[in-house]
Order: sequence, then C-alpha cells, then structure tokens
Amino acid sequence: MNIRIRRLPQNRILHRSVTWLVSLLVVGCWTALSPRPAGAEPDHSSAVVFIYHRFGEERYPTTNVRLDQFEAHIAELKSGGYNFLPLSEIVNAIRNSQPLPDRTIAITVDDAYESAYTEAWPRLKAAGIPMTLFVATDPVDGRSATYMSWDQIRDLMEDGVEIAHHGASHHHMVGVGLAASLADIERASLRFQEELGFVPDIFAYPYGEYSMEIRNALEDSGFAAAFAQYSSVARVGSDAFTLPRFPVNERYGEIERFRLIANARSLPVANIIPDDPVVVPDNNPPAYGFSLTETVTGLAALACYPSHMDRAARIEILAGRRVEIRFNKPFPEGRHRINCTLPGPDRRWYWFGKFFYAPPATAE
Repeated sequence: MNIRIRRLPQNRILHRSVTWLVSLLVVGCWTALSPRPAGAEPDHSSAVVFIYHRFGEERYPTTNVRLDQFEAHIAELKSGGYNFLPLSEIVNAIRNSQPLPDRTIAITVDDAYESAYTEAWPRLKAAGIPMTLFVATDPVDGRSATYMSWDQIRDLMEDGVEIAHHGASHHHMVGVGLAASLADIERASLRFQEELGFVPDIFAYPYGEYSMEIRNALEDSGFAAAFAQYSSVARVGSDAFTLPRFPVNERYGEIERFRLIANARSLPVANIIPDDPVVVPDNNPPAYGFSLTETVTGLAALACYPSHMDRAARIEILAGRRVEIRFNKPFPEGRHRINCTLPGPDRRWYWFGKFFYAPPATAE
C-alpha cells in the first residue's frame, strides 16, 4: 500500500560515539535477549524507525551499510519478537494516538540510491519486511551516478514499497530559507505527479535539518508527517512533523548497537523546550528540558549526552517529573543531538533524543 495521495496548489549525520560507548558497556547484560522473554512488559506507544542510504557501496562508508551488516539486521528482526509496519501505518497511529504493536519497527531508505533497488529491497522482500523510500527527485531526473531511474522506482512501488517525499535538490532547508525550500518541495511534487501519478504526503527533511518555520509550513501545505534524522524512539501522540529516525551506517551498523536500538522504548515526555531546534547566537547553549507525563522508575539513572561534548550533561530533576539538562559548552556550527537514555523494564532502554542546528555565523 502506498502512502496516501495529496495534491499541492501551483557531515555530521550520526550522534557522537559517547552514546555508542555507553551502549557497548551495557549491551551484554541488557539487550542480548531477543525475542522478548515470557512475561515481559509490552510497550504499545513506541516505534523504532531506522534510516539507511546505501547498501554494499563501501566507497561511501558514512552513508553505506555493508551487506553482511544488513543481513545480520534482517536476521535479528526475523528472530522473533518484532513487528514490522509500513511507515504510513505508524504515522496514522502517532497522529491519532492509537496503540502500536510491541516492538514496532520500520525500515526507511533515503535518496533513492540504486543499491536500495538491487540489494536492499530483494532482501527485505524475501524477509517480509516493508520498506519506505524517500526520493529526492533531481538526482533521479539527472540519472546521477548510483541513483535509481523512475522506472526502477515504479517497479518498487508496484512491488509494495512505499514512496515518500524528500524534496527535489536535497538542499539544506534552514540555510536556503523558507521560500526556497517550499519552491523546492513544489518542484519535486510536480515530478512525483508526472512520474508516479500522486504526490507522497510523508516528508523527510534533507540532512535531517529543519526549523519550526519549515515544520509549520509543511503542516500547512497538507503533509501528514515529516521525519528528521536523529537517534530517538518515535512515540504515539507526539509531534508528527518532527519524528525521529535512527541512522545506520558502517560505523554504527554492528549488530549489538542495532539490537540495542531495535528494543528501545520511547520516554514519555511533553513540554519540551526549546521547541525550535535552531540555536540563536545569544542563547547558545540553550536551556533544554522536558516534563515526564508518566512516573518512570529509576529516573536517577537518566543520562543525557550532547553530541559536541565528551561527557554527560548535568541533570536537574524538579518535583519528580521536570527534567532540566544543563551544559556550558556552546554548540559549534552544524547539526547536533542530545541523547538521553535510561534503563527501562525488560532490559530495554528508554531512548529520547533532541535535534539542534547551529547556523553558520553571518558576516557583519
């Protein structure tokens, strides 16, 4: 089933290694078990969404996953205890606050590199795992090296792959501004309509970069949801236009990390400040915090890691449910994350991330 139709009117991709190091320390005693042990506590509020780019293209290690790694990921997902859903069904559940199956997983692929057609989809299809492909239309139109053709994209669509929207030129939306970003989206929408007969209504921000201005414009334009690119578990009832995805590449593609993420839970949070991820110079670093909407056992073990630091931030817990994260080192220019993790029930980690973007300094 394809993502529903809509009509429009006329590198630092990955979080820093500190979280990965913490994961290595605990994975042996916390997440080695799969499938789910008998009597374990189910989680019907979470979905783990993975993002891939290239498969078996080892010339591009920052965006590629080795085929042996990818096959290990599929074997883990098929080992039991996981539920695979098309991305559109997860979006509907998040938007309508409907429960999801325990251990819900979605596989997404960005940019329409040809190896997703030749390597990823045949393996996923054989395993019965759905795939969503976010297409940037300009490289496809130009038949850029290593990209799919429109015929191949149509083949995938006819074979059950969901096709989603990734803009036209894959530019930095915050950098080029709102007007240029909307023009780019509209140009891609026209190409989707011409080539596929519909316009996808689920969007992925290029490079995972967005501002609240861009987020709001997407919602106003009629999109159903938008996904970024930072490590966090998607949660039912959360903002459908700032949804997270866990990036996977060669360095961050080993099976221990994959299993750790696949078994993660969403942290029940609300009242997140700041709402806009774009960091302004006179408020850098920003004050960051959130409130827990449910009682979480063992909250004292919560740890939050800013991606530009080699140590955890200081945490203040106010009145039992308000969490304030404090650090003094400003974000340098570019993309950043703060990952917060906490041991949860059934040897599964709560994992909550926040994306930040510090624009380049403007010349006086």
